[in-house]
Amino acid sequence: MIKKCCNPECDAPFDYREGRLVRISRSSSSGTSAENRFTIEHFWLCGNCTEVFVLDHDSEMKVKMKPRDKKLLERKSVHSKVAA
Repeated sequence: MIKKCCNPECDAPFDYREGRLVRISRSSSSGTSAENRFTIEHFWLCGNCTEVFVLDHDSEMKVKMKPRDKKLLERKSVHSKVAA
């Protein structure tokens, strides 16, 4: 069960009403029955961390946190200043 934001530097408790919940399905090499072939894992970034980071996975299905596109963040910042 998810207890907090997956950003190790953030202690925000899990709140399904905000942030971003990501579901990743991974292949499992162990087990022979059909139900043992896949594992589903959930990761959650709180609303504040979602503004700055995205979750990404590589070919080995390792989940990594990486910064959002800086140009997108700058555009969002300029857009919010114009709206204010």
